[in-house]
Amino acid sequence: MRSLDLAAALACALALSGCANKYDALTPDLQAKFMDDLKAGKPTLDCGQKCLITWIAQVPAIHQLDLAESWTPLADKVMQIGYGNDLAYYYLGQSAQGLGFHQAAITYYNTSLSLATGTDPLLKCGGLQNNLQNCQGVDLVASIPVLVDASQKVLAQQKADADAAAAAAAAPPPVVHKRKPKAVANNSSWTAPPPASGSASSSTASSSGAGWSAPPPAQ
Repeated sequence: MRSLDLAAALACALALSGCANKYDALTPDLQAKFMDDLKAGKPTLDCGQKCLITWIAQVPAIHQLDLAESWTPLADKVMQIGYGNDLAYYYLGQSAQGLGFHQAAITYYNTSLSLATGTDPLLKCGGLQNNLQNCQGVDLVASIPVLVDASQKVLAQQKADADAAAAAAAAPPPVVHKRKPKAVANNSSWTAPPPASGSASSSTASSSGAGWSAPPPAQ
């Protein structure tokens, strides 16, 4: 099976006219469109048999982009070729998940799993023999449910965080009770305390010598 893939790749290299991409040139506008489609989870891989040989020739390099976690180049390459088998949609799922587009990743993974368990051998990387070598060693049926579950958990956490933030924003602001400031004593109104009892008369008497008189004579 591997020799057939190599033969197909060689045939593509020797006769480029027999190989095709969905898009010949990868322009900035096209790359922007690819990214928009990836975020939306659009099934853009609609190039049929005319792109099959190109896909077979390029899939080892595409798999290396996946291993390197080069998510944007991975999506660009898969969409540029446009061949839509189960492995191609798996790679779009990987790219979307790696870039944080988890709802789109779930869509692509589910499409991949549907094709992998379907009846059309041309849309299954393993073909009739379910040969994982042609799937770059990826067991789609075993891997995809785990990957979907991971994205679903991220989406659930994001929703919980968003709900908590919305509830906090809608809550009324806390009421702050301000304390009334204490009165400050005014030193300008201070008055001296009254004199102690008994000291006033003696003080008065000592302050005025004119009112003194001799004591009466002894009897």
